Amino acid sequence: MLLKRIILEDFGLFRGRNEIDLTPRIRSRQRRPVVLIGGKNGSGKTTVLDALRLSLYGPMALGTRVSTREYEAYLSDRIHRSDNSLFKITGAGVSVEFDYAQAGVIATYRVERRWEHQGNGVRVALTVTRNGSPLDELDHGHADEFLRDLIPQGVSQLFFFDGEKIQQLADGEQDHAALADAVRSLIGLDHVERLGSDLRIYASRLQDSPTADPLKEQQQSLVKEKEALESRRIEAVRELDQAQSQEKCFIQELSREEKKLANSGGVFASRREALLAERNQIRLTIKELESEVRNLAEGLLPFVMSANLCRTLKTQLSGEKQILNSRASESAFRERLDRAKSGIDEVIFPSGQDEGLSKSVRKRLRQRIEQFLDLLVVSSPDLPSIPVIHRISDEERERLVGFLSRVEGELPSQLTAIQSKLEGATRRLQEIEDALGKVPDEDALRPLLESIQDLNRRKASAEVMVKRCEAGVKEIDNRLEEINRQLRRIGDKLADVNSIGGRGVLVGKVQGALDSFARVLTEEKVNELRDAVVRSFGRLWRKGDVVKRIEFDPTDLRVTLFDRHDRPLPKQRLSAGEKQIYAIALLWALAQVSGRPLPVIIDTPLGRLDQDHRSNLVTRYFPHASHQVVVLSTDTEIDKSYFQELSPTVSHSYHLRYVEAEARSVVEEGYFWTPQGKEVAGAIE
Repeated sequence: MLLKRIILEDFGLFRGRNEIDLTPRIRSRQRRPVVLIGGKNGSGKTTVLDALRLSLYGPMALGTRVSTREYEAYLSDRIHRSDNSLFKITGAGVSVEFDYAQAGVIATYRVERRWEHQGNGVRVALTVTRNGSPLDELDHGHADEFLRDLIPQGVSQLFFFDGEKIQQLADGEQDHAALADAVRSLIGLDHVERLGSDLRIYASRLQDSPTADPLKEQQQSLVKEKEALESRRIEAVRELDQAQSQEKCFIQELSREEKKLANSGGVFASRREALLAERNQIRLTIKELESEVRNLAEGLLPFVMSANLCRTLKTQLSGEKQILNSRASESAFRERLDRAKSGIDEVIFPSGQDEGLSKSVRKRLRQRIEQFLDLLVVSSPDLPSIPVIHRISDEERERLVGFLSRVEGELPSQLTAIQSKLEGATRRLQEIEDALGKVPDEDALRPLLESIQDLNRRKASAEVMVKRCEAGVKEIDNRLEEINRQLRRIGDKLADVNSIGGRGVLVGKVQGALDSFARVLTEEKVNELRDAVVRSFGRLWRKGDVVKRIEFDPTDLRVTLFDRHDRPLPKQRLSAGEKQIYAIALLWALAQVSGRPLPVIIDTPLGRLDQDHRSNLVTRYFPHASHQVVVLSTDTEIDKSYFQELSPTVSHSYHLRYVEAEARSVVEEGYFWTPQGKEVAGAIE
């Protein structure tokens, strides 16, 4: 399936006709699967997802037990209302266009639902076309059933989901029930159960033998008990819904009271003692830092103010050291040279070997050798040309140079570090003083605290009632399951004694085959699902291989996580964000196992995730979740950094902008910070 476009006409926050193109586009010779729809909270993102569900499933989009009056009230409530319009808007419509392949043939479907106020009711119209032509009479007469068979609602929940669906799987203690329903729809067990029910009805019609009377009486008794239990279950479920609704109301009211307490300074009051202790500690720290500064000032710190003069003095001392060392070396060398000159005659004119040389020749030869030796003691031209001012010892000079080096390097850095700590401590002290000034009077907070305590007690009572109702529903379900097993056994016995036997026995065998088929199919899909969840979880969870494996209970599909040491890992030990990652991994795995090429639509999926998990979701899930992925997000979920990471797979984007003055939302091309009408890929490339 490939969604091509969705159209909203005077639906919810959207006035007039609003068309959103969802077809992935080809950029850089590659089809990019992600279509990004951004909008702030309350701008209509969930409305787009609701419009898609409403288009495909009509009243079933609201639940399986929605009355016609409730459906019409919902449609009436979704008609756009505007104070600025000249005429009152009395109708609305939603439609979706998509490609769907059946038996290898791709057809383009268009589903349009329109409704309008008419008297005290609402007139609803459904139009379904295939390749531009209306459906044939058979399909058109059962258009809703045709759409549900085309894209089963149970399967679509694995592909079209929002933060509420993620939260249900993440936080719900009964998430295994939702998971069981999803798997049943996924593998077609609902059809198998329907067939089994039909077979039991058929078998009951065949059971006319007189020998079957006792069994029939028992069967009738069980059927009556079953009908009574089913009525009780409806009432028990209603009571459970009321208890859960009451619990939710208490939670919401408690949240509001806690916000009031926080706005009234209750947070500061609860932290008063800690703030006082921190203030005393910071004051002590400031005194210690000021003492360190005074100690530095008593030493070499004042010389830092004359850094240039100290640098000049250091250069002067270094140059003087070179000059004095050179002079000492030259003096010692001259002494050796003078001794060498006095022995020249003995070296070049040994006794008895100066015959034939006149005194004048020997004198000139001696002079030239002395001149050559004098050249060896010429002063080095690299010596600095400065006067020697300081007549101090080498030890004093080295100590003085060391002091100057500290003044030039160590002391400024040390002073800067102390100054930074002192500024930070002083700033924090001021913040604490401000916070202490906001601590309200205890008498002003007492009513809020008493209200919160009362709400906590009432919430606890509501939680007890919810658990009691859940236990009652579970008890009824267990008894119904037992009655169904007894009815199956009685049906098998009646089939055996039925006068027309053959068909009855055959029905029993078919029922047994169906049970075996359902059990084997469930085990096979559960094993496949288990491996898919582990893979998906490992790709999305930042802690890597913390989860070694996942097991599903074959009866009720309860999930058990095991850590790297093969020990059970309770889901309660996961953080709120990690629970959401678990839920998304579960939905991803279910979609993979389904084998259905449906697009994925996700509404605000990053609410409770930290940076690492958000990055994993952006880079590892969105680009690979399906051949078409529509992400409905706020600018805090897909911000500029995640937008940049996701951009190589983004086909195009839309921005839902709420116009407060007109009380409506408008659809614009581009994202929050990209120019209107400019494609995402173009803005990035």
